[in-house]
Amino acid sequence: MVIGGRARNPSYAFEGQYHFSSVTGQATPTGPGLSTQKAGVTMTSSKQKRAAFQALPTLSNESLYVGVDIGKFKHVAGFLSKTLLERHKYFDHCPAFIFEQSREGFRAFVGRIQAYCPLEQCFILMEQTGHYHRSLLQYLLELDLPVFVIHVQRRQEGMVKTDKRDALGLANQLYTQLELGAQVANTLQAIRRALPPSEAAAQLKGLMRHRYELVNEATQRKNKLTAICDELFPEFTQVFKDPNAALA
Repeated sequence: MVIGGRARNPSYAFEGQYHFSSVTGQATPTGPGLSTQKAGVTMTSSKQKRAAFQALPTLSNESLYVGVDIGKFKHVAGFLSKTLLERHKYFDHCPAFIFEQSREGFRAFVGRIQAYCPLEQCFILMEQTGHYHRSLLQYLLELDLPVFVIHVQRRQEGMVKTDKRDALGLANQLYTQLELGAQVANTLQAIRRALPPSEAAAQLKGLMRHRYELVNEATQRKNKLTAICDELFPEFTQVFKDPNAALA
């Protein structure tokens, strides 16, 4: 079609809305309308990205219960509270945090607790696993944090062991006994508050450790002497009941 000496396409474009084709009879978005649709897609994508980086919840008016699974080089902490339980439904779905067995790792652990709540509102539970827990226990007690200890717990047969599950299991035990006031029939599952030792207790602890080492060494020497007597002079124990006695 020619209008005013200029050729026009048989299709008519309505700017900002749709492009109507006289050939197909279909309408497609064009101009600003298409840009608006793309902007909507971009906005939805941005919302999804922001949702993936949500800030940690701040528990300003409730207690936070932390279970720590002790390891040789790294520890795993599980966080549990009423709000976290409502959000994640199951205690083993609550968040966890891995930190190293070092001063820097301990600071990072305390910093993560402060991201949830003030330090006065947190309670921490850990198992007495040999000597690996002592450094962390001493660090937390120096900060006057309420720390509880429990005997090493036996896992159910057939259950896959993971550090996160163990940590959150300890947090759940702490929550159950402190928050809900539940009582346990097995004394090995009862938690107890860890208190910093006094100066006299710290000195006695070193002396008791030294005595324990001396007793073990004396027992080894007595057993070795008895074995020598049995090999060289079997009748010796018939004359002296205790070959390690002073008279023998």
